[in-house]
Amino acid sequence: MNVYRDISEVKRNVNTAITVGTFDGVHLVHRQILNKVLVLSKQNNLRCFVVTFEPHPQEVLKTKTPDIKLLTSIDEKLRLLEKCGIENVLVIRFTEQFSKTEPREFYKKYVFGQIGLCDLIIGYDHLFGRDRGGDFNTLLDLGKEFGFKVHRVEEIDVDGRPVSATRIRKALAEGKIEEANKLLGYEYSFDGIVVEGDKVGRAIGYPTVNLKFAKENKVMPNDGIYCVKVVYNNDVYYGMMYHGVRPTLTQGLKSALEVHIFDFDKTIYGEKLTISFLTKLRDDRKFNSKEELIEQINKDKENSLKFLSIKLKL
Repeated sequence: MNVYRDISEVKRNVNTAITVGTFDGVHLVHRQILNKVLVLSKQNNLRCFVVTFEPHPQEVLKTKTPDIKLLTSIDEKLRLLEKCGIENVLVIRFTEQFSKTEPREFYKKYVFGQIGLCDLIIGYDHLFGRDRGGDFNTLLDLGKEFGFKVHRVEEIDVDGRPVSATRIRKALAEGKIEEANKLLGYEYSFDGIVVEGDKVGRAIGYPTVNLKFAKENKVMPNDGIYCVKVVYNNDVYYGMMYHGVRPTLTQGLKSALEVHIFDFDKTIYGEKLTISFLTKLRDDRKFNSKEELIEQINKDKENSLKFLSIKLKL
């Protein structure tokens, strides 16, 4: 996949099917849009192109959501776009000054003027430009002016409600992993860097790798214990992840993000892991003793292995 961060590096070609958006999460609706781009490009021998933004506009503007949490970092988003089959991505640096670009100016200067297009594919609720003043009707007018077709992908309902990043964030906040994964179309994940911990897990027979987020403002499921998939150096492992304040061992004074990886004994400080959530095992809670905690962790492992035995046979 070709990733451009400077629009001057993009060769203009009007024989292009293109979509524009933030695509946080690259969820089912986004995938429908991307699939339409791919279908049109294949049918009509067009170049396929995605235009996205970094940072996320809400991170810069911070108006409605000053503490915005995101489903994907730019690296995660690019990985997902590549898996979908997208061949070209332009990442436009989003700044406060750029946010003042008028809708027509954006298409004249960037999309039509610098990239070129004959087919534009957008989502059902697509808004763009200064104060999000551009909409579907704006694009129809621009299409007539600059000579491109506009295709709108309608909303997708799952279990009777529309798929959206807001709904996915809510599901994750409630620990509803299966629902979030269903809406995304893949297993929700994050990239973490392995850091040194206090080795409490090792002392109770469950050594863990301690993690810090590669990107701090990621959406995370609520506190609890989760069955997870771990990717390290392209190898796949499974394990249990703890996310919480360790009320039994540290009286809730220290937040922790740590994973016990099954059948894994490597020292990997400073390395990057990708953690994918499979299911929530239970909520976090305080136990009366270390022995009681160990007994529960034994049950957690047993439940994890039962879940994995079923899942991996599917």
